Amino acid sequence: MSPLMKKTLFWDTDINKLDLSKHKRYIIERILKFGDFEDYSWLKGIYSENQIKEVIKRDRSELDKKSLNFWSNFYNVI
Repeated sequence: MSPLMKKTLFWDTDINKLDLSKHKRYIIERILKFGDFEDYSWLKGIYSENQIKEVIKRDRSELDKKSLNFWSNFYNVI
């Protein structure tokens, strides 16, 4: 099942209106914050490492401190 179909990740969003390109930042952010290993594997298959890193760098205030710390260390993003 695609993470976009998981209501637990996008509980406040009409998932039928999400566009992988247009809503890239939002989707990446949600999966980094709330996703599991399966969701992250899907994410890596859809978006490049550079796209994921850009979200981590750009959206420091959007990611909670725990997620930001983990993903910044994982991707070696300062």
